[in-house]
Amino acid sequence: MQQFYWQLCMLQSRVIRPIPTHMQLSTTTALNSQKPKRKVKKHTTTITVPEEAKCDCIGPPHPLSNLRHTRFYVPPDETSLERQYREARQHTQEWNQAFWASHNANFKKMRQEFIQNNLRQKYGDSTGKQTLTSDEMSKFYKSFLDKHLDMHREYNKEWYKKNVKNLFLSARVWLQQKMSSNR
Repeated sequence: MQQFYWQLCMLQSRVIRPIPTHMQLSTTTALNSQKPKRKVKKHTTTITVPEEAKCDCIGPPHPLSNLRHTRFYVPPDETSLERQYREARQHTQEWNQAFWASHNANFKKMRQEFIQNNLRQKYGDSTGKQTLTSDEMSKFYKSFLDKHLDMHREYNKEWYKKNVKNLFLSARVWLQQKMSSNR
């Protein structure tokens, strides 16, 4: 029976650093030093360019959407079902990225307008330290969520549909791999 080990890689400043999937750490504390220490497995870190990585690579958070881009590994012997699954995951990621980039840009713009309007009303044209209280900001957050409630509902419905499809494809890929390894 063939075992598959998945390794996540983190994209940092145009290089990939593999993240160890299993790591044993010491459980000894200063309060309870009688417990035996577990051995720490040593892992070597290798630097690989993303094109050479043979695993999915996860990059830094996008500045606007706050989502981490995933570069999906394409194995040379990828089956049509595996390709379909990878493309569905890529499509879901792109859809998520577009939604949250747009949503967060709109949120930041509306929040800035709210702050400027309320500071002008509260302080006039004075140039000292000007801030709004958390109670004042909570009014903005509540109104923003109320205005965008239907959009969030639609997003959640679509997100569930896409993830159920991805789970179904994942199960089919897993079954295909199990069937081919038994032959």
